[in-house]
Amino acid sequence: MISQPSDFRTVGWAFGMADAALAVSMLDSAGIYVLPHCYHHASVSLHHVTALGGVELRVPTSSADDAIAILGDVSFSNAHASRWLGVLAGLMVLFWVGIPAPPGGLFVRRAVVAGAQSDRA
Repeated sequence: MISQPSDFRTVGWAFGMADAALAVSMLDSAGIYVLPHCYHHASVSLHHVTALGGVELRVPTSSADDAIAILGDVSFSNAHASRWLGVLAGLMVLFWVGIPAPPGGLFVRRAVVAGAQSDRA
């Protein structure tokens, strides 16, 4: 049997469970089907998220431009009001227990300039 090319396109990567859940719910509420690749693995082994390349947010190719526009309009960096307090608590845990703080953040795929290479395939 000949394998067919996927009809899905990656529109972003989430590195925290809250960021991934927020992105999935935003796209779902807009009527865009989302396939959060590695989401369940990340929910069990959060410390492996960075090594896996984050939770890859895949949508049907026909909806990719709309999904990028929706995710690009939201500033996920402002979602954490007291980010410095979380960083301080993470550093305290790292130095006292030796466990790093969980990863976080959402990175949306940007349009590629003609002649430039994509950051990810």
